[in-house]
Amino acid sequence: MTVDEALAIVETVLDDDEQLNNVQELIFRQCWEGRCSYEEISQLSQYNDEYIKALAAKLWKQLSKAFDEKVKKNNLRSFFKRYLRRHQVTVHRTQVIGVNLSGANLSGARISFANLSESDSSTDLQGATISDYNTVSDGIIKAEDGHNQGILSNTEKRLYHWNDLCFRCEEQVKIAEALDRTNALFFPNSKARLTTPAGRQNQESDFLIFHQGKWGILEISHPDTEKDQTRDRQFASHGIPIIHYCDANRCMEEADRIVQEFLDLLSQA
Repeated sequence: MTVDEALAIVETVLDDDEQLNNVQELIFRQCWEGRCSYEEISQLSQYNDEYIKALAAKLWKQLSKAFDEKVKKNNLRSFFKRYLRRHQVTVHRTQVIGVNLSGANLSGARISFANLSESDSSTDLQGATISDYNTVSDGIIKAEDGHNQGILSNTEKRLYHWNDLCFRCEEQVKIAEALDRTNALFFPNSKARLTTPAGRQNQESDFLIFHQGKWGILEISHPDTEKDQTRDRQFASHGIPIIHYCDANRCMEEADRIVQEFLDLLSQA
């Protein structure tokens, strides 16, 4: 059994708002490989050993509660091997769990454990009855015109969860973690209702941040995205003139520096 397969099981067992963040996954992976010293793990990240230790304690408590059995750094491999044997599941990192639902009647059921976004022959939905929308990680299963046939729609999007917040990309999580370390007040993926030349519309920003009595917006710029200058002018006309774009690749490496530069920019405005 690999660490990716173990993490796939964790992903299916935990609720959406309890998914592991990047640091917790790092701790899990390192302990799986036998690196159980939090000091050693801290050297592989940008966090000190006390932070790693505290987050690890929360991780083992969270997993123990979810699996209803003691999970700790020293028994990871043996625990998940036992779990796999007991439940006789087939684990895939991309498909998560292969399940045969042939002939099953799932009317009114909520499917929350399977990622069917890239389903293959291991997932058989023939004959299944699915009466309403059921979110299944990256995909949506929907009943079509009352027929007993599940239709799978792949949205090709993955959501990232951190501290009960939902993010569209890993770069957003990095910025959120950096903002959290500054104790700044921020609103991720905040949607605003404002007046535009075309009338009242919704506009969304990556991060709406309040610092030293001033509001600003921090946007993550991906290679395939462009600045929305019209939207930026609309925010500026409503009293938010500081809108700063940061490169997505830089967010992964220098999130703390990006956040500090933005806060300095707000302070000087």
